[in-house]
Amino acid sequence: GVTGPIACGKSTLGKAFLCESPYDGSIRIGGKELSSFSDVTRTGTIGYLGHDPELFQDTVENNILMGDALDANTYLKLVCLKEEADAMEQGIQTFIGTGGVRLSGGQAKRLVLARTFAHMRPVLILDDPFSALDRTTEEQIFANLKMLTKNSIVLLISHRLYQFPEMDQVIWMNEGHTVVGTHEQLLQSVPEYAALYDSQKGDSHEEH
Repeated sequence: GVTGPIACGKSTLGKAFLCESPYDGSIRIGGKELSSFSDVTRTGTIGYLGHDPELFQDTVENNILMGDALDANTYLKLVCLKEEADAMEQGIQTFIGTGGVRLSGGQAKRLVLARTFAHMRPVLILDDPFSALDRTTEEQIFANLKMLTKNSIVLLISHRLYQFPEMDQVIWMNEGHTVVGTHEQLLQSVPEYAALYDSQKGDSHEEH
């Protein structure tokens, strides 16, 4: 889990894994420096879901499968979207409009997450994937995410900390510095983290 105040660099950290711009320091996967990977190797290793992923003027199914011969319903179930997709006028063959304009914010988030799950990579960077979801849906999708990625490395970047007690490690970022530890360790050592977690305990975020 990666978190911290607004504009602390969380998303920049995630984008570093795309090697879209030079980075200082080292990112090593399997002992090899990420910047030395070929484009093909890197895209086969890193899965990235950012703030504004692209949705195509195409069907629900094609936005998930991207030409692969898979069962889209499997991934719709994993992101708790199958019933809503089935209720659309053409089911998974429904066209979602340019940029997914016919979907709600929460539906769009879950659709791109279904696409990410359908094209699983050994390293997965998820930047705020639950921001438009209610807490119950988030918990179910997170449980499915844990099951699906048990052999992967996942960096979950979020300002929502509901699932952070489940993380193996938490990275707190602030003013160019990081503190790394378990959720319980950060509750004890980082007052700002503890305050942020406590402030969200009673929240009930509804999909919008």
